[in-house]
Amino acid sequence: MNIGTKIILLSIHIFFIPLIFIVVLFSRLKSFLFVQNKINIFLGTSPIINFSNYSVIIKQLGFFTKTFVTHCFIINKEEDWDVIMTKRMRFIIRPIKYFLYFIYVLYKYDIFITTYRGLFIGSFPFGRFQFNYLKYAGKKTIVIAYGSDSYVYRRISLPRISHCLQTNYGPAAKLQNLIAKNLDHITQIADAVIPSIMYADGFGRWDILTPCPFFLDLNSWITSKRNNNANGIDGEVVVAHSPNHRGVKGTEYLLEAIKILKDEGLKVTLKLYEGVPNEEIKKDFANNVDILVEQLNGYGYALSGLEGMASGLPVISSDQDNIYVEPFRIWSFFDECPIVGSSCLRLVKDLRHLIMHPNLRIELGKAGRAYAEKYHGYDSGEFFFSNLFDYINGKRESIINLYHPILGEYPNRSPKIKHPLVNNRIVDKSR
Repeated sequence: MNIGTKIILLSIHIFFIPLIFIVVLFSRLKSFLFVQNKINIFLGTSPIINFSNYSVIIKQLGFFTKTFVTHCFIINKEEDWDVIMTKRMRFIIRPIKYFLYFIYVLYKYDIFITTYRGLFIGSFPFGRFQFNYLKYAGKKTIVIAYGSDSYVYRRISLPRISHCLQTNYGPAAKLQNLIAKNLDHITQIADAVIPSIMYADGFGRWDILTPCPFFLDLNSWITSKRNNNANGIDGEVVVAHSPNHRGVKGTEYLLEAIKILKDEGLKVTLKLYEGVPNEEIKKDFANNVDILVEQLNGYGYALSGLEGMASGLPVISSDQDNIYVEPFRIWSFFDECPIVGSSCLRLVKDLRHLIMHPNLRIELGKAGRAYAEKYHGYDSGEFFFSNLFDYINGKRESIINLYHPILGEYPNRSPKIKHPLVNNRIVDKSR
């Protein structure tokens, strides 16, 4: 963004400040003078499909909610969202349109669930101060990070993570100071902070300790009935991978591993899903896939790994025995997770073992589905948000131990998920 553009955007911001504060005043008066019968909840504006799922869950809790996004990704459907900004008020230039919408939602909504990019004006100069406007108006804010909105590369503990992010998102390395300012300011002022799949690296704050705050409509993800008994010798094994962020996901190492295993004589096929609609992936996972390799350089699991588990597939993700994951074993439910922890350096060995042991694949697939049902269905989402709303409204002092394996109510509502992995590593009993 050049200096001229910054000056124009800042001038527009200054122009709208008096109107913003009028709305802030009216919002405050409304909260004092009227008893609200219904809480309105805003979700947006980054087009992350989890927000669409959140909206469904929150409506099931009895709230009014609407999703606002700047645009729609090709892998999603437009009907996933209530309002797509590129399709609204096309005759008005984007900065003015965004400020007008910000003023509208500032008055109408009571709870704002967003990312560190915030609402419509988050990418504009001093856009982070929108969180101050929300606070002055008596609104509540829940910030759920997703990646490029809040990663400060110099704060990342593992060099491999920083390297992979620079492979995929190099320009963000030049914005570290700006991202850090936004992160620190918003982390301090928000009513609740959920670091999502980033494990709070450099945040300094988290209100719920969960390895992954994503939830799926599990009825729409059919458990695989494939039960393929092929072992790579007597029959073919199909491996799936979604390489939307190749550097982070280590796609080149998966391609190399498949080549090595084929050269060894194993019958293995790799299916890559790049820019493929979710509906097509659902059908393939249920009928044509035996193993999902999510990613090899990050940690934990994200939406792709969760979808694989929901489909009853064994899932390989990156090293699960590191400094990031340990707190989630001790104070959350990650120890129940049946994902195979691997890496770029161990992938050939781990993939070979899964290919050659169909019974292990089936056992891990069943455990994965059970894990998804326990922690990532819509009922789990209702528990998550009802406690989160109680917290930001002062009905709960803390939710830091919400998923504690001993103190937490939720992990103990049903038996622990059993699986044959030790610290997410395959135990080779043949040795």
